[in-house]
Amino acid sequence: MPDATPGSALAEQRADQSVSARFTRLMNASTSRWGVLTDPPLVSLASGAFLLAFLGALGRDAGPSVARALGGLIVAPIAIALVVSLALRGARREVVAWLARQPFPVENLNAVLNGLGEALEVTFAGAVPETAELNAELDKVHPDVFVTGGVEDARSLDLRIGVVDSKRNPSVTNHRRYVRVREIVERVLVPLAERYPIESVRVK
Repeated sequence: MPDATPGSALAEQRADQSVSARFTRLMNASTSRWGVLTDPPLVSLASGAFLLAFLGALGRDAGPSVARALGGLIVAPIAIALVVSLALRGARREVVAWLARQPFPVENLNAVLNGLGEALEVTFAGAVPETAELNAELDKVHPDVFVTGGVEDARSLDLRIGVVDSKRNPSVTNHRRYVRVREIVERVLVPLAERYPIESVRVK
């Protein structure tokens, strides 16, 4: 019988098939705190600000050294974005490795990597923990993480991820949601599964 234990070849294969075959810039950026530096609006805003400063310096006959420095800063945000993008090319491999290490499937992580997802649907193999017991553990991750109720199946519970989207800086929010999901899984659900076996966790 195929070995589906965490970290096994079968677990890695399932994890690999559970996420997009190719990550977009947004998906790579969501996995890192530095991903925000690749955000096109932010890069454009920073370059534009330096361009205005450069043009202003030329209009005021600033010295050549000042003009050269400001001219270099115009392309700096673009260069930084390229460097960070290259550094994050291995993000998919790391995500797959993390998924394969978990003792249960974590499904639809693509949603989190694309800046979506408000809750985790946790389906248990048998007994379901008391809401108060589970909330006490979830509160250790963040006060905004808690059980929002059960779903049709009495063996399933919905957990609020508790990350509010930012209109000003969605890239930062995306990374926070990704980190929050990993914390919920690692700090709460994995230990919980030893007493209440979990069939799957799905991002909703």
